[in-house]
Amino acid sequence: MGNKRFFYEKERSLIEQKAALKIAYPESYCSVEKNGLWWIGKIRPTPLSQTYTVVLIYQRGEAPQIWVLGDELKKLSDENFPHNYHVDSSNKLVRICLYRHQEFSKRKILANTIIPWTIEWLYFYEIWLATGEWCGGGEHPVVAGEDTSSLVLDIHQKWKDQNET
Repeated sequence: MGNKRFFYEKERSLIEQKAALKIAYPESYCSVEKNGLWWIGKIRPTPLSQTYTVVLIYQRGEAPQIWVLGDELKKLSDENFPHNYHVDSSNKLVRICLYRHQEFSKRKILANTIIPWTIEWLYFYEIWLATGEWCGGGEHPVVAGEDTSSLVLDIHQKWKDQNET
């Protein structure tokens, strides 16, 4: 039997994740605190699209969470709002569903997976706004998980304070 080599990709450190996010999105803000990382940036899926504020929360050992927030979000009270875990219409933010559990691992770079998947979600979200039909495929989530919307609002405020100085 031939010599089989299996390549094992190591878990990416939070510092590696932060560096990759800052290289890919230099205008964004990213912070590593304790066992987690948070990132906030502006994303525009197409040249004709709105620009959206996006917050990523990544705690070691947990799946990354992506929140989209701001006045750019429309139809938040629509009961058919697509692919989301939580909608907070009073604070204008939504935690979006991007992938199946097995599609992301701690070995993958957030800047190469989660953020491009967010851009794709926003693209299909704009199509949904225009047509009422979700064209992005996938499965709608059933389990909501922990509500971290207050953390997202805190991160957004830190980012705003950072940009004012």
